[in-house]
Amino acid sequence: MVKVLIIEDSEETVELLKVILRNENNIEIYEASSVKEGMKIITLKKPNIILLDLNLPDGNGSYVCEKLRKNPTLYNNPFILAITAETSQSSINKNLELGCDDYIKKPFNQKELLIRIKKFIKRVPEKKQELTYEKINVNLKNKNVVYDTDNVTLSKNEFKLLTFFIVNKGILLNREKILDHVWDDNLEISNKAVDQCLKRLRKKIPLLNDALVSKRGFGYILK
Repeated sequence: MVKVLIIEDSEETVELLKVILRNENNIEIYEASSVKEGMKIITLKKPNIILLDLNLPDGNGSYVCEKLRKNPTLYNNPFILAITAETSQSSINKNLELGCDDYIKKPFNQKELLIRIKKFIKRVPEKKQELTYEKINVNLKNKNVVYDTDNVTLSKNEFKLLTFFIVNKGILLNREKILDHVWDDNLEISNKAVDQCLKRLRKKIPLLNDALVSKRGFGYILK
């Protein structure tokens, strides 16, 4: 599944972009209308492709591009296609230098835009079917977890939590971010749910007792 994030404050343009993409298979579309909303979705969902308006209500889209390129590990280094009303070559060059992979000027030709997006889709690497961390092996397809040589039975949330830490190894994750990823379908869950789920996970996979470190007041990090 290729994740495409549209960061655009014009509802008309968003709907047009969705129409352009609707016949493409294996695409999951997310929407944001501001820099703040866009950054939150990028952090949580790790999109593969971003269609980025450079003029947003709360700031310049260039900020998004620059921030992502400064920390490719955290933000998964997505392809960025800038959608701009700017006509000056100097402005376009600036955004390309900041890390935009391509750009298209408004108003754009639908066919041309789709061709550009398809080039990115072809370059998105296939999702890994397995994750490994030391003696832990996770099969993402059949949800099977092996620790050392033993199969480990995990609940749905325990599985999501384990994979989230492995994918973000070396990154400090706060409770809010973990809650949004693991319990995104229930807003009533408290921070204690993270601690309880981790307690069960550590019991089932003892390696995590030392490898998964708690930073008091900040969150957790898998070393």
